[in-house]
Amino acid sequence: MSRREIQALDYVITLIYERSRIRMDRSKEALIRSRLGKRMRALGILSLPDYCSLLDSAEGAVEIGRAIDALTTNFTHFLREREHFDFMVTEALPRLLAPNQKQFWVWSAACATGEEPYTISFFLEERYPLADGWNWNIQATDISTRALEKASQGIYAGERLAALPKAWGSKYFQRGNGNWADKYRIKRHLQERITFKQLNLLEDQNNDRVFEVIFCRNVMIYFDRQTQERLVNRLSRVLVPGGFLFTGRAESLNGLTMPLRYLKPSIYQNPE
Repeated sequence: MSRREIQALDYVITLIYERSRIRMDRSKEALIRSRLGKRMRALGILSLPDYCSLLDSAEGAVEIGRAIDALTTNFTHFLREREHFDFMVTEALPRLLAPNQKQFWVWSAACATGEEPYTISFFLEERYPLADGWNWNIQATDISTRALEKASQGIYAGERLAALPKAWGSKYFQRGNGNWADKYRIKRHLQERITFKQLNLLEDQNNDRVFEVIFCRNVMIYFDRQTQERLVNRLSRVLVPGGFLFTGRAESLNGLTMPLRYLKPSIYQNPE
């Protein structure tokens, strides 16, 4: 690689860290080039240094957002780490909700293409059905506008439903017809319970809402310990007393200075 190419690679690595706190290094060169290649082809740009020149220009603000979208990992699937959803409806919420409390909020803090918040809605509807007067809502956020666009549409290929109980296919999805025959759309009454919005978890935000449960899974694994600590403390401030935080099974908060107490692997509780 030429010196100019190395400088361009380092520029991208620094940019993604500054904007999302996702830590990459030069060993990720192939991934970076692969993910940015589509944007470069769309713009008719042939080299990474020239693409970086665009990002660094006065006209580059919009393209920076698209580059972040391209470089952000959005892998997810329905029912991922099922034990968290089971714990939410069988232990967390029953402990937390007051006897006559019918309204509560859940936050899916790195929702990617939507499978997580929709899975949350399935479990809530099973245990706390809207028809019985429950008034729950889900805030779903992600840094990637591209992922959020797909999430808000709520349309998935049939193969994506394979992990779900068979009965849920007809209970919570509408199957398409004709050219859409293998596509499934989340039913409207559940979609209406979820608010999708773009959010960088590491930026200061004015959030006057508090949540009974927060899912922030499989994103902190990309952050350094200082960033993890900063984020967990920020999340704890918008958890109700006694509220619950779920992290990814591969993520450990051991050693972080934070108010949350450890319950079991990847499950934490705010002090009451």
